[in-house]
Amino acid sequence: MTARIWPLDKRRMRRHILALCSIDRKSFRDDAWVHENFERVLPDKFRLSRIALCERKPVGYLIASRYGNRCAHAHRVVVISRFRRRGIGTRLMRSFENACREKRLDEITLESLEKRHDANRFYEFMGFVRMSEEGLLSYLRLKGKTKVKQRYSGLYPSGEVVVYNKRLIP
Repeated sequence: MTARIWPLDKRRMRRHILALCSIDRKSFRDDAWVHENFERVLPDKFRLSRIALCERKPVGYLIASRYGNRCAHAHRVVVISRFRRRGIGTRLMRSFENACREKRLDEITLESLEKRHDANRFYEFMGFVRMSEEGLLSYLRLKGKTKVKQRYSGLYPSGEVVVYNKRLIP
């Protein structure tokens, strides 16, 4: 069974939202997203986000949006546990990066909890680097946040957060 990667446009989002919520609950438990999180309209969200379908069923997804003039942010990157280590996460991320390049975005950021060791190793494998404290302050300003606590806008509870970035254009 091979998963295919597709843009997660509004039509696919509506079609698969219940499955996406279920996958998110299994992956994040108490920190899971609900319909409103998936449906929230953000700049270029439905052009940058991706979904992995296997036999027409979601097995992974990447929710992303644009911020500023030249940056994208990956809000969620999830692959169902039994489908991990099959290259699906890598293909989701590469498809997302290609969409960013097409839109002439030159940097991608993402946030992860420190305790998500496997996810953090994956991000580093994909070429993401942990932001320095100076880079973090610049990132927060660019996103219009004045305090570290505002990063998740109350949608994601506390925890030691690591912020990663990847330059797409040298």
